[in-house]
Amino acid sequence: MAIMTMVSAFEHAPVVRLEGWVAEPFDLGVAAARTCYSSKGIIRPSDINKDEKSRALGDRIAASTLEAGHLTTRQHAHFVFSIDQVSRHAIWSFLHSHPFYNSEQVSQRYVRVTAGNVAVPRLSPAEHRLYIETVAMQMATYDALIALLLPVIEAEFFAIFPSRLKTREKYRTTCLKRAYEIARYVLPVATHAYLYHTVSALTLLRYARYCQVADTPTEQREIVTQMIDAVNRHDPHFFKDLVDPLPLE
Repeated sequence: MAIMTMVSAFEHAPVVRLEGWVAEPFDLGVAAARTCYSSKGIIRPSDINKDEKSRALGDRIAASTLEAGHLTTRQHAHFVFSIDQVSRHAIWSFLHSHPFYNSEQVSQRYVRVTAGNVAVPRLSPAEHRLYIETVAMQMATYDALIALLLPVIEAEFFAIFPSRLKTREKYRTTCLKRAYEIARYVLPVATHAYLYHTVSALTLLRYARYCQVADTPTEQREIVTQMIDAVNRHDPHFFKDLVDPLPLE
């Protein structure tokens, strides 16, 4: 079962690329499973696909271990994705809502957010206008807060480090970053970010299963669809582990 390619529900869709991976992720999981019961030592990924009989055996073992819940075999393979034009809300509520990942994302504390870098859903004309006006107000408030905070922060900074007044401009960026850190709290949760995100094959399978739940937000479906498509281009066998969702009834 594959997640279907979908038309983006946003004016600027998330962009996902597979940047790094463990070779042959499906065969690696099968090899790990077979090794658990091997009397001949380590079973290697190359052994899984050496002939038709080995391939058939590997498929049976993959299916049986998946059904039995022997899922640690799927944790050996990892995928490294770069994700751009994703909202902070999607990162917080989905990508970082569990402990089974590693991420490095752009900082709102040290990088100033510029206007226009927000997720904009496709809305009716009236709703779109209201959405854009609201986001623009939040961005304007963010800029205004930085301007208001900077003199206060600089005064406090140089009160603590008076000797640095001689090279005041050298520390302007330091003070600006403190202003960014405080002002970011008025930014919309739709603000775009970009990041590297690494997960195991098991976590990616769980992402795919999660996205079959009826109330999964569209942006999250788009991200996972692109993840799955990217891995499928690298290893088509990976799709064998994607199971149909439980029926709603």
